[in-house]
Amino acid sequence: MAELREDRRADSGVEEVLDEIIDLEEYAKAGRRPPLSKGYRVLVNGDAFVLHDPELTGREVLTLAGLLPAENYTLRLKMVGERPRKVGLDEKINLRHRGVEKFKALPRDQTEG
Repeated sequence: MAELREDRRADSGVEEVLDEIIDLEEYAKAGRRPPLSKGYRVLVNGDAFVLHDPELTGREVLTLAGLLPAENYTLRLKMVGERPRKVGLDEKINLRHRGVEKFKALPRDQTEG
C-alpha cells in the first residue's frame, strides 16, 4: 500500500500535486483527507478504477464502471463511519472529501421511478 502522506503546501500557499495514485479507501480508513494527486483509486462494487479528476457525477461513476444505462442503477456512496447514502445521477461528488471510501451500485427495480 502507498504510504499515507499529510497534505503538503508550498510556501506560496498552493497545494502540491502528488505524482502518484491515491487509494481513497486507505485514506478514508486512516481518517485523512486525500491530497491533490495525479489519480485516485476508488472501488465500485468491489472493482478498482482510477480517476484523474477528483470531481465527478454519479452518472460518471456508473459509466466508468460500465453500468449502463446509468438510469437503470441506484448508486450509493460509502463514507467511513456513516451509512451509505444515495447519490443522484447529476450530483457532484468530490473524491477529496475526508471519508470517501467506495461506491455500491445496484440495479433499480422495474417499479422504481
